[in-house]
Amino acid sequence: MRGDEFFRGTQTGGDTDTPGNSPWSQRDWDPDNPAALADGRVHVFSPAAADFHRPAALTDFLARLLRCAADGIALTRDDFGRPVAARPPAGTGWPPGARLCLAAGDDPDRPLLALARDLPVALSVHPVPRGPIGELLLPFTPSERASLRGAPAEGRARRLARLWTRKEAALRLAGRCGLAAAGEVDALGGARDGAAAVRLPASVAAAGGCGPVAYVRDLPAGPDRVACAATPAPPAGIRLWATDGAAGRAS
Repeated sequence: MRGDEFFRGTQTGGDTDTPGNSPWSQRDWDPDNPAALADGRVHVFSPAAADFHRPAALTDFLARLLRCAADGIALTRDDFGRPVAARPPAGTGWPPGARLCLAAGDDPDRPLLALARDLPVALSVHPVPRGPIGELLLPFTPSERASLRGAPAEGRARRLARLWTRKEAALRLAGRCGLAAAGEVDALGGARDGAAAVRLPASVAAAGGCGPVAYVRDLPAGPDRVACAATPAPPAGIRLWATDGAAGRAS
């Protein structure tokens, strides 16, 4: 089973493993304040319906956020074809060379888009699995498996999903390394202010051209899903925004 399919099609309810940075304060995006995207935070958008993997939909969304023409936004993709950055046109007032780093979640039922200026970001979103978790433990470290087996039964599946999104977001930050090294990445690191440092294997960090540590933050994604964002350095914070799918109009 490929890592991108790990929890696809499985879900359940309940939330017994609350993110360390909850409760969240979700706000409506102010279309007259595009400068907010340059404040050093990771901004996470959760529109009611969007397909951020379609270039036209993504550039249209970004254009509405930045109040510029969509055809002036240049997207950069990684080796897997995923959009990872956008260069806004000069009319936005951003300095030359500034870029908007971005990551889109893969869950079509919970579209999320993470944005940060000049700070690479990776995103992982997955449903919580349903049923026994024994067969899903293969890509976890011995200490993670022990922690999961020792967790209360009613919260075990959600905790497993949350550990997986931390590992996946951290590894995606490393680029083309994929998820082959998931079993070498321990995501149990203690959280402080909702963030946890996940150490990447030296081979992964070197091949991906990133640092040895990914800083992960759990994100709210509803009662039956979990999400996580990863950055190579601690961001100034994270803000969650609500839009109706066409940024600029409050939901």
